[in-house]
Amino acid sequence: MENIYSKLRNLAKSVRAQNLFVAVKELHGVQLFRNNFDFSKLQEIYLSFLYMYDTINRDIIVDKISEKVLDCELYEDAYMTWRRKNNKKSEKEDKSKKDVNLVVGKKINFPIKEK
Repeated sequence: MENIYSKLRNLAKSVRAQNLFVAVKELHGVQLFRNNFDFSKLQEIYLSFLYMYDTINRDIIVDKISEKVLDCELYEDAYMTWRRKNNKKSEKEDKSKKDVNLVVGKKINFPIKEK
């Protein structure tokens, strides 16, 4: 017997739910729930799953990851954990690699253009 979390995941993963989720984010006046704030715990979990599957679907399209990620919950959770750890590493690398470095000095050298 499936638990409520698996049912919420399957609902959030469905094409209809993902289409509605994208519409809610892009169109004013469309909403997922009758209430606009003070979400129940169940609504919060559902929203979390919607964002997770939106991220996975975007990565499948943009980053060309395998669609096998969506085969089971374990793969989905493992991918999201890997992605979270990988993004933190890339953010640290991006901060350490700057194109422009400021150096204290009294002189500025401009490159000479050739004619």
